[in-house]
Amino acid sequence: MNPEMLNPDERVVFSILKLSRAMRRCPPPRGELPFPPAVGRLLECVAAAPGVSSRELCEALDLRPSSLSEILARAEGEGLLTRAVDEEDRRVLHISLTEKGRSVVREMETARGEDAKKKASCLTEEEKRQFCSLCEKLSGHIESLALELPEGMTPPPDGWEPHGRPPRPEDGPRRNNRPGRPPLPPGGRFRC
Repeated sequence: MNPEMLNPDERVVFSILKLSRAMRRCPPPRGELPFPPAVGRLLECVAAAPGVSSRELCEALDLRPSSLSEILARAEGEGLLTRAVDEEDRRVLHISLTEKGRSVVREMETARGEDAKKKASCLTEEEKRQFCSLCEKLSGHIESLALELPEGMTPPPDGWEPHGRPPRPEDGPRRNNRPGRPPLPPGGRFRC
């Protein structure tokens, strides 16, 4: 497809898809991290809010408690975090990073910063600001369009999941995954 033959609106969408494809072809470096990306995301959330509860992590990461338990066990086994029972409510677990976990998070942040710098090095500072502003404007507009249902369409039934996977009873309500609703902000007192 020749982008020159597209009208300006189609060319915007084509450019977004082309950029998205290029980003998938050049993923961020994983370095020597001995764990999957889900553990890295968990560590970043705990770094943002030391002592966070497991319930808050479930909300922020949009995970079921059983899935979070598996990730926590793996990270704890690697010596990256600790879990402590709340003195007032023994059902609540508070999660904190160990020194090794803090070191790993610093390494991940450094690698991510270097990767971002390398990928955006072709842009001037002004172009970077303009690009971010345009992306924010466009993504806000597209999100608002997603909330509007075309005439004659009905909202999907409760429990509908994107990508064709039928809901499982153990999933419980998945408020984030219903089309037509904005995503939930991360829960609790922090954002990750």
